Amino acid sequence: MRRRARVFGNDVTLDEIHPGKYFSLDPEKVVQGLMAGIEPNFHQTVKDDDIIVAGRYFGMGSGRESGAWAMQLAGIDIVIAESFSRYMFRNCVNRGVWPLEIEGILDKVSEKDRLDVYPERGSVILEDGEKLYFEPFPQKIIKSNICQRKDDVR
Repeated sequence: MRRRARVFGNDVTLDEIHPGKYFSLDPEKVVQGLMAGIEPNFHQTVKDDDIIVAGRYFGMGSGRESGAWAMQLAGIDIVIAESFSRYMFRNCVNRGVWPLEIEGILDKVSEKDRLDVYPERGSVILEDGEKLYFEPFPQKIIKSNICQRKDDVR
């Protein structure tokens, strides 16, 4: 899958991924809050082939599912980070967003770089051709189709 990177730093909290003022049962309002704690108009610039790339501790703080739901609604189907909070990792899987962990990714990817991502194989090819690896998901998760796009509201 060819994807365009949207890059964020280390220690991105759930309150930055999806601020509380965007809590709602209305999907349109939920998607407006995606990354609004860092980039208020992010939801307006997201494209179908975008992924989020971040550093350490992505999604730390709260265990609420709204951040992963906002990603799903916006069409983000992959997040690559150096590490995830336990809750964010599980919420991403539950919402059909691939949470991929690659140590050092933040130092190797710039905003809007193009990456070839292969979640089932456990590899990413960077724009410069460098190949990075991560632990692929268990076949049980892949076969269950849990990490697939659903409910895209755009």
